[in-house]
Amino acid sequence: MKTKILLGVLCFAVLCGCSKSTKPEFLYLNASQLKPLGIEMNEKGVFYKNENPNFKQDHQKYACLAFACSDKNYLSSTVFDVTDTLKTSSGVDSFLVVKEFTKNDFYPLLIGDTKGHQSMDNENVGVDVKLLPVAICMSETNLPNRKDTVIAWFKPTEALRKALPTDINMEDYLRTR
Repeated sequence: MKTKILLGVLCFAVLCGCSKSTKPEFLYLNASQLKPLGIEMNEKGVFYKNENPNFKQDHQKYACLAFACSDKNYLSSTVFDVTDTLKTSSGVDSFLVVKEFTKNDFYPLLIGDTKGHQSMDNENVGVDVKLLPVAICMSETNLPNRKDTVIAWFKPTEALRKALPTDINMEDYLRTR
């Protein structure tokens, strides 16, 4: 009798385990894989500065987005026009002023943490819109106070697909927030 109960419990556990989705939660990329996406990591933090050539078609108010994650601030982000002068609040963020723009039609619409808390939100993003959640492991910066993981939720485009490593299928990672 005990054998039958044990066998039943094992079968149930196997069936329940097989029915769970094996879809990965986030796309983890290292520093060299993040660079084609416009994300630069160095000993001062993580930096991004992009001018979206399709911002009007995308119904975005501003053409440019920049963000920085450093030892002293979790995330600072700003949206602005190409003609605006980018101002920073700290010396670390000043790296953004000299950083060259990428001109990608893909860009983060949300930035948050692995628990779903958004530090940069976009009210134009519906809850049913599929995005590519890219994980940025802050431990790669070697900053002493940053071992967390920041998630940048990118708008999927054909150009983004081409910027990803060839062995990654973007559709495997697309999710709603």
